[in-house]
Amino acid sequence: MDDTATSSIGPTEARALLEHADRTSRRAHDAVRWPYVGFITALGVSTALGTLAMGLTTGTAFAAVYVGTLATVFALMLCFLIAIRGRSAFARSRRWTVYMASWTVTYCAAIAVVAWVHGSVLWSGITSGLVLVVALACAAWESRS
Repeated sequence: MDDTATSSIGPTEARALLEHADRTSRRAHDAVRWPYVGFITALGVSTALGTLAMGLTTGTAFAAVYVGTLATVFALMLCFLIAIRGRSAFARSRRWTVYMASWTVTYCAAIAVVAWVHGSVLWSGITSGLVLVVALACAAWESRS
C-alpha cells in the first residue's frame, strides 16, 4: 500500500474535503427529510379539517366529509410511500414514532368528540385545532432537525 497519497494532503485540503463531505451529508439528509415534513403537515391539515367538518355535519354531508377524509388520507399515504421509496431512513426512528403517536392520540380524541359530542362547535374546534397544532409542531421540529 502506498502512503504517499495520504501524506500529500495538507491541512487546508483536508478541511476543504471535510466541509465538502458535511455539505453532501446535509443535502442527503434534507432530501430524505422533506417528504416526511410534507406528509406530517398534509396529514395534520386534512385530518383536522375532516374531523372538524365531521363534528359539525350530519346525514349525507357527514358521509361526504367522512369519505373525503378517508380518501385524502389514503392518497397522502400512497404519495408518501412513493416519495420515500428506498429512502425510509426516519420511518423506523424514535422521533418518527413520537410524531405518529402524538398525531394518533390527538386524532383519536377528535374522533371521540365526533362520536360522543357530535355537533359541539367548541369541542370540535378544540380537538381539531389540537390535531393541527400537534402535526404542525411535529413538522416544524422535523424541519429543524
